[in-house]
Amino acid sequence: MTAQGLRNHGRLPRAASGTVLAVLLLCLSALAGCGSPEEPRMHRVAYCQGHSSDTPDDGFIDVEFRQGSTVVARGSVSTGTALTVEVPLGGTQIHADGVKVGAVDEGVATDGPAPSPGPDSVTYLRSGEGCPDNAPL
Repeated sequence: MTAQGLRNHGRLPRAASGTVLAVLLLCLSALAGCGSPEEPRMHRVAYCQGHSSDTPDDGFIDVEFRQGSTVVARGSVSTGTALTVEVPLGGTQIHADGVKVGAVDEGVATDGPAPSPGPDSVTYLRSGEGCPDNAPL
């Protein structure tokens, strides 16, 4: 063997070591994205409060959709009108004018695979007379 052959024994040539470094950096950047949080899975929920004497004089109701203590959506609608919102998948409590009026999807697992709701899928809660049969999408 020559002196040059002894010197390079067990080492990669410069061009190969640069390629290995580039591949290693690409792999590390791809792995960094693996631990990032995923976008929350969303679903549609709707609420309607029918006409009653308990509504304020203006006929509007402030509606909040909560998950725990977090308000995930809100809106103001007139009585007899359904409010449809998109919220993260999971149990959602519905409050009208500050009073809890119901809940939907309690006990839905959010950590595993879940069936994807169809494009026309809405979980609809209504109370009282005068609400539409179906919530708007």
